[in-house]
Amino acid sequence: MVFGLYYLGLTDENNVVLCDADLESLDRDGYLNLGPLLNEDQLQRMRDRYDAAIVEEGASAADKKGIGRVIDTVVKPMNRDGLLDIIFTHPRLLAVVRHVLGLHLKYIGSNYHCAMPGYGHQGIHADFVWGVKGEPQVVNAVWLIDEFTQENGATRVVPGSHRLGIHPSGDLVTGAPRDLNAPVEGEVKVTGSAGSCFVYNAHLWHSGTQNCTNKLRRAQHAFFGRSTRPSSTDVPAVIDKHVFERLGRVARAILDIA
Repeated sequence: MVFGLYYLGLTDENNVVLCDADLESLDRDGYLNLGPLLNEDQLQRMRDRYDAAIVEEGASAADKKGIGRVIDTVVKPMNRDGLLDIIFTHPRLLAVVRHVLGLHLKYIGSNYHCAMPGYGHQGIHADFVWGVKGEPQVVNAVWLIDEFTQENGATRVVPGSHRLGIHPSGDLVTGAPRDLNAPVEGEVKVTGSAGSCFVYNAHLWHSGTQNCTNKLRRAQHAFFGRSTRPSSTDVPAVIDKHVFERLGRVARAILDIA
């Protein structure tokens, strides 16, 4: 992965890809909205690709809860043409990951997540099974394939909670376990236009919210961790042959298959 960061100009901690205000916001709040990084043509092609994948793969336990999911999207045949490469290779995304995790990091997994009308609420959680005091271990990115609004199931986050060193499931409120489905003091919804990407220290408390509209709310996630952390995806075992052959050295380094 260090080669990939070097090629993208990200080995130096003081690189100029992100400004000081971005880094201060990321450190303080635990997340950063990078704004629109995908154009409308890319977005429509992605929507069509994801919708077709949901139809092809059929129902799963997740679908029964009103959330359509496709795992390992960027290494599947659906990415043979490279449409989804930007999901894990965009320099601004990787600049955030590098700032949080340092040089020795790797891609861990990717999944498409679609909250259907009337569904999408999740209990508050963090993307690591226990609280961590000290160096963060994981970073997640959410690509907004549709606009995120206050009404359609935007992700809620608790700014600064990544610094607590406590997983919400282990937190006590007046001596009792926290109600993970209840609102959390200080929580905000991360909204933004389609094509935006927000990246967060994955120890940040967060969750999906209910989609109260009559339209889909599509998102693509990309997950990264320290190089010593096991991946949720065994990339060498599952990557499509044609995807592997097409990828360049930088993309392979990010996927830890160089």
